[in-house]
Amino acid sequence: MRASAVFQATWQRTRRPRTWGAALLFGLVWNGTRAAMGWGGPDLAEALAPSLWVVLFLVLAPVPWQWSGDEAPMAGTFRGGVQALPWMAALTLAVLLALGAIGAGPRSMGRGPGPGPGLGPGPNPGMGPGTGMMERGGPRHGGMNGPMMGRGAEPRWLPVPPRFWALGVAHLCFGLLLGWVLADRERAELQEAAARRAAKEAQARALQGQMNPHVLFNAISGLTELVREDPEAAEAALVNLSDLLRALLDQGSRLRVPLGDERRLVERHLALERIRLGRRLRERWDWPSALDHLEVPPLMVQPLVENALKHGVSKTVGGGELEVVVRGEGTRLHIRVANTGPAPEGNGKGLGLANLRERLDLLGAGADALRLRREGDWTVAELDLEVAP
Repeated sequence: MRASAVFQATWQRTRRPRTWGAALLFGLVWNGTRAAMGWGGPDLAEALAPSLWVVLFLVLAPVPWQWSGDEAPMAGTFRGGVQALPWMAALTLAVLLALGAIGAGPRSMGRGPGPGPGLGPGPNPGMGPGTGMMERGGPRHGGMNGPMMGRGAEPRWLPVPPRFWALGVAHLCFGLLLGWVLADRERAELQEAAARRAAKEAQARALQGQMNPHVLFNAISGLTELVREDPEAAEAALVNLSDLLRALLDQGSRLRVPLGDERRLVERHLALERIRLGRRLRERWDWPSALDHLEVPPLMVQPLVENALKHGVSKTVGGGELEVVVRGEGTRLHIRVANTGPAPEGNGKGLGLANLRERLDLLGAGADALRLRREGDWTVAELDLEVAP
Protein backbone atom coordinates (compact mmCIF):
# COMPACT_ATOMS: atom_id res chain seq x y z
CA MET A 1 0.00 0.00 0.00
CA ARG A 2 0.98 3.59 -0.43
CA ALA A 3 1.13 5.94 2.55
CA SER A 4 -2.38 7.31 2.02
CA ALA A 5 -3.88 3.81 1.83
CA VAL A 6 -1.96 2.72 4.94
CA PHE A 7 -3.29 5.73 6.84
CA GLN A 8 -6.84 4.95 5.74
CA ALA A 9 -6.51 1.29 6.78
CA THR A 10 -5.12 2.35 10.17
CA TRP A 11 -7.98 4.78 10.69
CA GLN A 12 -10.48 2.06 9.83
CA ARG A 13 -8.99 -0.21 12.48
CA THR A 14 -9.53 2.46 15.13
CA ARG A 15 -13.22 2.56 14.20
CA ARG A 16 -13.83 -1.17 14.45
CA PRO A 17 -15.86 -2.18 17.52
CA ARG A 18 -13.90 -5.43 17.77
CA THR A 19 -10.67 -3.49 18.35
CA TRP A 20 -12.04 -1.75 21.43
CA GLY A 21 -13.97 -4.82 22.50
CA ALA A 22 -10.80 -6.93 22.49
CA ALA A 23 -8.92 -4.24 24.43
CA LEU A 24 -11.69 -3.97 27.05
CA LEU A 25 -11.97 -7.75 27.41
CA PHE A 26 -8.22 -8.19 27.83
CA GLY A 27 -8.07 -5.41 30.42
CA LEU A 28 -10.92 -6.95 32.41
CA VAL A 29 -9.34 -10.42 32.33
CA TRP A 30 -5.92 -9.05 33.29
CA ASN A 31 -7.14 -7.00 36.24
CA GLY A 32 -9.57 -9.72 37.31
CA THR A 33 -6.77 -12.29 37.37
CA ARG A 34 -4.59 -9.89 39.33
CA ALA A 35 -7.31 -9.38 41.93
CA ALA A 36 -7.99 -13.13 42.17
CA MET A 37 -4.32 -13.82 42.92
CA GLY A 38 -4.30 -11.28 45.72
CA TRP A 39 -1.86 -8.82 44.17
CA GLY A 40 -3.83 -5.87 45.45
CA GLY A 41 -5.77 -3.24 43.59
CA PRO A 42 -3.81 -1.40 40.87
CA ASP A 43 -3.89 2.33 40.44
CA LEU A 44 -5.63 3.86 37.43
CA ALA A 45 -2.56 3.89 35.17
CA GLU A 46 -1.71 0.28 35.85
CA ALA A 47 -5.34 -0.79 35.36
CA LEU A 48 -5.53 0.91 31.96
CA ALA A 49 -2.09 -0.18 30.73
CA PRO A 50 -3.13 -3.68 29.46
CA SER A 51 -6.01 -2.27 27.39
CA LEU A 52 -3.75 0.46 26.01
CA TRP A 53 -1.20 -2.08 24.88
CA VAL A 54 -3.83 -4.19 23.13
CA VAL A 55 -5.14 -1.14 21.24
CA LEU A 56 -1.60 -0.31 20.10
CA PHE A 57 -1.10 -3.92 19.02
CA LEU A 58 -4.26 -4.10 16.97
CA VAL A 59 -4.08 -0.62 15.42
CA LEU A 60 -0.39 0.12 14.85
CA ALA A 61 1.35 -3.26 14.60
CA PRO A 62 0.23 -3.96 10.97
CA VAL A 63 1.41 -0.55 9.66
CA PRO A 64 4.99 -1.46 8.61
CA TRP A 65 3.83 -4.71 7.04
CA GLN A 66 1.24 -2.88 4.92
CA TRP A 67 3.55 -0.13 3.67
CA SER A 68 4.78 -1.59 0.38
CA GLY A 69 5.23 1.71 -1.49
CA ASP A 70 3.07 0.51 -4.39
CA GLU A 71 -0.41 -0.86 -5.00
CA ALA A 72 0.35 -4.24 -3.38
CA PRO A 73 -1.81 -4.79 -0.26
CA MET A 74 1.18 -6.00 1.80
CA ALA A 75 4.97 -5.69 1.73
CA GLY A 76 7.17 -8.72 1.17
CA THR A 77 8.41 -10.74 4.14
CA PHE A 78 11.93 -9.29 4.12
CA ARG A 79 10.91 -5.67 3.61
CA GLY A 80 8.04 -5.96 6.08
CA GLY A 81 10.31 -7.45 8.75
CA VAL A 82 12.98 -4.79 8.25
CA GLN A 83 10.35 -2.07 8.57
CA ALA A 84 8.52 -3.71 11.48
CA LEU A 85 11.55 -4.18 13.77
CA PRO A 86 12.44 -0.49 14.34
CA TRP A 87 8.76 0.47 14.24
CA MET A 88 7.80 -1.92 17.03
CA ALA A 89 10.98 -1.11 18.99
CA ALA A 90 10.13 2.61 18.91
CA LEU A 91 6.51 1.90 19.79
CA THR A 92 7.53 -0.33 22.71
CA LEU A 93 9.98 2.27 24.03
CA ALA A 94 7.32 4.98 23.81
CA VAL A 95 4.87 2.86 25.79
CA LEU A 96 7.45 2.07 28.48
CA LEU A 97 8.46 5.69 28.86
CA ALA A 98 4.82 6.74 29.03
CA LEU A 99 4.16 4.22 31.79
CA GLY A 100 7.23 5.39 33.66
CA ALA A 101 6.24 9.03 33.28
CA ILE A 102 2.80 8.52 34.76
CA GLY A 103 4.30 6.50 37.61
CA ALA A 104 2.72 3.14 36.91
CA GLY A 105 6.05 1.42 37.49
CA PRO A 106 7.80 2.70 40.62
CA ARG A 107 4.63 3.41 42.58
CA SER A 108 2.71 0.23 41.94
CA MET A 109 5.07 -2.46 40.74
CA GLY A 110 7.35 -2.14 43.77
CA ARG A 111 4.76 -2.41 46.48
CA GLY A 112 5.35 -4.71 49.40
CA PRO A 113 3.77 -5.39 52.73
CA GLY A 114 3.72 -2.70 55.34
CA PRO A 115 2.47 0.81 55.55
CA GLY A 116 5.07 2.36 53.30
CA PRO A 117 5.08 2.13 49.52
CA GLY A 118 8.45 0.46 49.75
CA LEU A 119 9.19 -2.70 51.61
CA GLY A 120 9.23 -2.75 55.38
CA PRO A 121 7.88 -1.07 58.43
CA GLY A 122 9.35 2.15 59.67
CA PRO A 123 8.86 5.82 59.27
CA ASN A 124 10.98 6.16 56.17
CA PRO A 125 9.44 4.74 52.96
CA GLY A 126 11.38 1.81 51.66
CA MET A 127 13.86 1.76 54.59
CA GLY A 128 13.68 0.33 58.07
CA PRO A 129 15.90 -1.13 60.73
CA GLY A 130 18.60 -3.30 59.34
CA THR A 131 18.38 -2.02 55.81
CA GLY A 132 21.93 -0.78 55.73
CA MET A 133 21.55 2.61 57.44
CA MET A 134 23.20 3.30 60.85
CA GLU A 135 20.64 4.13 63.50
CA ARG A 136 22.64 6.94 65.08
CA GLY A 137 26.31 6.65 64.44
CA GLY A 138 26.69 6.69 60.70
CA PRO A 139 26.95 3.94 58.11
CA ARG A 140 27.34 0.41 59.34
CA HIS A 141 29.25 -0.46 56.19
CA GLY A 142 31.37 2.04 54.36
CA GLY A 143 32.16 2.63 50.67
CA MET A 144 29.74 1.34 48.08
CA ASN A 145 27.91 -0.76 50.63
CA GLY A 146 26.46 2.29 52.38
CA PRO A 147 22.83 3.12 51.76
CA MET A 148 21.21 0.06 50.22
CA MET A 149 17.80 -0.35 48.65
CA GLY A 150 15.39 -2.71 50.32
CA ARG A 151 14.38 -5.96 48.66
CA GLY A 152 12.11 -5.40 45.64
CA ALA A 153 12.77 -1.65 45.42
CA GLU A 154 13.70 -0.26 42.01
CA PRO A 155 16.64 2.08 41.33
CA ARG A 156 15.24 5.58 41.30
CA TRP A 157 17.39 6.73 38.42
CA LEU A 158 15.63 4.37 35.98
CA PRO A 159 12.66 5.97 34.15
CA VAL A 160 11.04 2.51 33.85
CA PRO A 161 11.35 -0.43 36.29
CA PRO A 162 13.44 -3.38 35.03
CA ARG A 163 10.46 -5.72 35.27
CA PHE A 164 8.63 -3.45 32.78
CA TRP A 165 11.56 -3.84 30.38
CA ALA A 166 11.04 -7.60 30.42
CA LEU A 167 7.41 -7.01 29.54
CA GLY A 168 8.57 -4.64 26.80
CA VAL A 169 10.68 -7.38 25.17
CA ALA A 170 7.60 -9.60 25.11
CA HIS A 171 5.65 -6.66 23.63
CA LEU A 172 8.23 -6.28 20.86
CA CYS A 173 8.34 -9.96 19.89
CA PHE A 174 4.59 -10.45 20.04
CA GLY A 175 3.99 -7.20 18.17
CA LEU A 176 6.17 -8.31 15.25
CA LEU A 177 4.22 -11.54 14.91
CA LEU A 178 0.79 -10.02 15.47
CA GLY A 179 1.47 -7.21 12.98
CA TRP A 180 2.26 -9.75 10.26
CA VAL A 181 -0.86 -11.82 11.10
CA LEU A 182 -3.19 -8.81 11.05
CA ALA A 183 -1.68 -7.36 7.87
CA ASP A 184 -1.98 -10.74 6.13
CA ARG A 185 -5.59 -11.01 7.25
CA GLU A 186 -6.45 -7.56 5.90
CA ARG A 187 -4.64 -8.43 2.65
CA ALA A 188 -6.87 -11.48 2.26
CA GLU A 189 -9.96 -9.38 3.02
CA LEU A 190 -8.94 -6.78 0.40
CA GLN A 191 -8.35 -9.45 -2.23
CA GLU A 192 -11.66 -11.11 -1.41
CA ALA A 193 -13.47 -7.75 -1.68
CA ALA A 194 -11.72 -7.07 -5.01
CA ALA A 195 -12.82 -10.49 -6.29
CA ARG A 196 -16.41 -9.78 -5.27
CA ARG A 197 -16.30 -6.39 -7.02
CA ALA A 198 -14.88 -7.99 -10.16
CA ALA A 199 -17.64 -10.62 -10.12
CA LYS A 200 -20.31 -7.95 -9.71
CA GLU A 201 -18.80 -5.87 -12.50
CA ALA A 202 -18.74 -8.90 -14.80
CA GLN A 203 -22.36 -9.66 -13.97
CA ALA A 204 -23.34 -6.03 -14.53
CA ARG A 205 -21.61 -6.03 -17.92
CA ALA A 206 -23.41 -9.23 -18.83
CA LEU A 207 -26.75 -7.69 -17.90
CA GLN A 208 -25.94 -4.52 -19.84
CA GLY A 209 -25.00 -6.69 -22.83
CA GLN A 210 -28.35 -8.44 -22.49
CA MET A 211 -30.08 -5.09 -22.94
CA ASN A 212 -28.56 -4.50 -26.39
CA PRO A 213 -30.38 -7.28 -28.29
CA HIS A 214 -33.53 -6.61 -26.24
CA VAL A 215 -33.67 -2.96 -27.32
CA LEU A 216 -32.70 -3.86 -30.87
CA PHE A 217 -35.41 -6.52 -31.09
CA ASN A 218 -38.09 -4.14 -29.83
CA ALA A 219 -36.98 -1.42 -32.25
CA ILE A 220 -36.93 -3.75 -35.26
CA SER A 221 -40.33 -5.24 -34.41
CA GLY A 222 -41.75 -1.72 -34.26
CA LEU A 223 -40.32 -0.83 -37.70
CA THR A 224 -41.60 -3.82 -39.63
CA GLU A 225 -44.97 -2.14 -40.21
CA LEU A 226 -43.22 0.92 -41.70
CA VAL A 227 -41.49 -1.06 -44.43
CA ARG A 228 -44.79 -1.57 -46.29
CA GLU A 229 -46.62 1.59 -45.30
CA ASP A 230 -43.85 4.21 -45.60
CA PRO A 231 -40.54 3.01 -47.13
CA GLU A 232 -38.90 6.44 -46.79
CA ALA A 233 -39.75 6.61 -43.09
CA ALA A 234 -38.42 3.07 -42.71
CA GLU A 235 -35.12 4.12 -44.32
CA ALA A 236 -34.77 7.09 -41.92
CA ALA A 237 -35.66 4.82 -39.03
CA LEU A 238 -32.90 2.39 -39.97
CA VAL A 239 -30.36 5.22 -39.88
CA ASN A 240 -31.58 6.19 -36.41
CA LEU A 241 -31.48 2.54 -35.44
CA SER A 242 -27.80 2.28 -36.37
CA ASP A 243 -27.03 5.35 -34.21
CA LEU A 244 -29.00 3.83 -31.35
CA LEU A 245 -27.14 0.53 -31.62
CA ARG A 246 -23.78 2.32 -31.68
CA ALA A 247 -24.68 4.21 -28.51
CA LEU A 248 -25.86 0.99 -26.85
CA LEU A 249 -22.58 -0.77 -27.63
CA ASP A 250 -20.60 2.17 -26.26
CA GLN A 251 -22.51 2.38 -23.00
CA GLY A 252 -22.69 -1.38 -22.56
CA SER A 253 -18.89 -1.55 -22.23
CA ARG A 254 -18.69 0.96 -19.34
CA LEU A 255 -19.73 0.81 -15.71
CA ARG A 256 -20.42 4.55 -15.35
CA VAL A 257 -21.24 7.21 -17.90
CA PRO A 258 -22.09 10.92 -17.77
CA LEU A 259 -25.81 11.54 -17.44
CA GLY A 260 -25.58 13.53 -20.68
CA ASP A 261 -24.71 10.31 -22.55
CA GLU A 262 -27.83 8.71 -21.13
CA ARG A 263 -29.84 11.71 -22.33
CA ARG A 264 -28.49 11.32 -25.88
CA LEU A 265 -29.31 7.61 -25.84
CA VAL A 266 -32.90 8.35 -24.82
CA GLU A 267 -33.15 11.05 -27.51
CA ARG A 268 -32.00 8.58 -30.22
CA HIS A 269 -34.53 6.07 -29.00
CA LEU A 270 -37.34 8.66 -29.06
CA ALA A 271 -36.28 9.85 -32.53
CA LEU A 272 -36.79 6.30 -33.72
CA GLU A 273 -40.17 6.01 -32.02
CA ARG A 274 -41.36 9.37 -33.39
CA ILE A 275 -41.01 8.00 -36.93
CA ARG A 276 -43.18 5.04 -36.00
CA LEU A 277 -45.76 6.71 -33.75
CA GLY A 278 -45.88 10.17 -35.30
CA ARG A 279 -48.39 12.47 -33.60
CA ARG A 280 -49.53 9.68 -31.33
CA LEU A 281 -46.48 10.39 -29.16
CA ARG A 282 -46.62 13.59 -27.11
CA GLU A 283 -43.56 14.28 -24.97
CA ARG A 284 -42.79 16.55 -22.06
CA TRP A 285 -39.23 16.86 -20.70
CA ASP A 286 -37.92 18.38 -17.48
CA TRP A 287 -34.25 17.40 -17.55
CA PRO A 288 -31.85 20.23 -16.56
CA SER A 289 -28.65 20.17 -18.61
CA ALA A 290 -26.73 21.21 -15.48
CA LEU A 291 -27.02 17.59 -14.30
CA ASP A 292 -25.46 16.06 -17.42
CA HIS A 293 -21.95 15.89 -15.91
CA LEU A 294 -23.02 13.52 -13.11
CA GLU A 295 -21.67 9.96 -13.38
CA VAL A 296 -24.36 7.25 -13.32
CA PRO A 297 -24.55 3.55 -14.25
CA PRO A 298 -25.49 3.23 -17.93
CA LEU A 299 -28.90 2.23 -19.29
CA MET A 300 -30.92 3.47 -16.33
CA VAL A 301 -33.37 5.91 -17.96
CA GLN A 302 -33.69 4.22 -21.35
CA PRO A 303 -35.44 1.05 -20.06
CA LEU A 304 -38.01 3.20 -18.25
CA VAL A 305 -38.77 5.20 -21.40
CA GLU A 306 -38.89 2.05 -23.52
CA ASN A 307 -41.29 0.40 -21.07
CA ALA A 308 -43.55 3.48 -21.10
CA LEU A 309 -43.73 3.53 -24.90
CA LYS A 310 -44.11 -0.20 -25.44
CA HIS A 311 -46.70 -0.96 -22.76
CA GLY A 312 -48.46 2.41 -22.52
CA VAL A 313 -48.41 4.91 -25.38
CA SER A 314 -48.28 2.45 -28.29
CA LYS A 315 -51.11 0.33 -26.84
CA THR A 316 -53.60 3.22 -27.18
CA VAL A 317 -55.16 3.97 -30.56
CA GLY A 318 -54.89 7.71 -30.10
CA GLY A 319 -51.43 7.49 -28.56
CA GLY A 320 -50.56 9.10 -25.31
CA GLU A 321 -48.27 11.34 -23.32
CA LEU A 322 -44.76 10.70 -22.05
CA GLU A 323 -43.19 12.72 -19.25
CA VAL A 324 -39.51 12.51 -18.26
CA VAL A 325 -38.38 14.39 -15.13
CA VAL A 326 -34.85 14.33 -13.68
CA ARG A 327 -33.93 16.02 -10.40
CA GLY A 328 -30.66 16.19 -8.48
CA GLU A 329 -30.62 16.42 -4.69
CA GLY A 330 -27.10 16.37 -3.26
CA THR A 331 -25.57 12.99 -4.07
CA ARG A 332 -28.90 11.50 -5.12
CA LEU A 333 -30.58 11.59 -8.50
CA HIS A 334 -34.36 11.25 -8.80
CA ILE A 335 -35.77 10.08 -12.14
CA ARG A 336 -39.49 10.02 -12.95
CA VAL A 337 -40.89 8.57 -16.17
CA ALA A 338 -44.69 8.70 -16.52
CA ASN A 339 -47.03 7.80 -19.36
CA THR A 340 -50.73 7.60 -20.11
CA GLY A 341 -52.32 4.44 -21.38
CA PRO A 342 -53.12 1.03 -19.93
CA ALA A 343 -51.23 -0.36 -16.94
CA PRO A 344 -48.28 -2.57 -17.85
CA GLU A 345 -49.01 -6.29 -17.93
CA GLY A 346 -47.44 -8.45 -15.26
CA ASN A 347 -46.92 -5.47 -12.91
CA GLY A 348 -43.85 -4.32 -14.84
CA LYS A 349 -41.94 -7.61 -14.66
CA GLY A 350 -40.81 -7.64 -18.28
CA LEU A 351 -37.24 -8.29 -19.34
CA GLY A 352 -36.20 -4.63 -19.43
CA LEU A 353 -37.33 -3.74 -15.91
CA ALA A 354 -36.23 -7.12 -14.51
CA ASN A 355 -32.76 -6.47 -15.96
CA LEU A 356 -32.75 -3.01 -14.42
CA ARG A 357 -33.74 -4.36 -10.99
CA GLU A 358 -30.93 -6.93 -11.10
CA ARG A 359 -28.37 -4.27 -11.92
CA LEU A 360 -29.67 -2.04 -9.13
CA ASP A 361 -29.29 -4.95 -6.71
CA LEU A 362 -25.66 -5.40 -7.82
CA LEU A 363 -25.08 -1.71 -7.14
CA GLY A 364 -26.34 -2.15 -3.58
CA ALA A 365 -29.47 -0.05 -4.10
CA GLY A 366 -32.39 -0.73 -1.80
CA ALA A 367 -35.44 -2.71 -2.80
CA ASP A 368 -37.43 0.53 -3.13
CA ALA A 369 -34.93 2.24 -5.46
CA LEU A 370 -37.25 1.47 -8.40
CA ARG A 371 -40.96 1.97 -7.86
CA LEU A 372 -43.81 1.42 -10.32
CA ARG A 373 -47.39 2.53 -9.60
CA ARG A 374 -50.58 3.91 -11.12
CA GLU A 375 -51.75 7.50 -10.57
CA GLY A 376 -55.17 7.83 -12.19
CA ASP A 377 -54.65 7.40 -15.95
CA TRP A 378 -50.88 7.56 -15.58
CA THR A 379 -48.31 4.83 -15.03
CA VAL A 380 -45.41 6.25 -13.03
CA ALA A 381 -41.92 4.74 -12.69
CA GLU A 382 -39.56 6.40 -10.20
CA LEU A 383 -35.88 5.65 -9.73
CA ASP A 384 -33.45 6.96 -7.09
CA LEU A 385 -29.70 6.66 -7.69
CA GLU A 386 -26.50 7.55 -5.88
CA VAL A 387 -24.38 9.64 -8.23
CA ALA A 388 -20.72 10.57 -8.44
CA PRO A 389 -20.06 14.28 -9.12
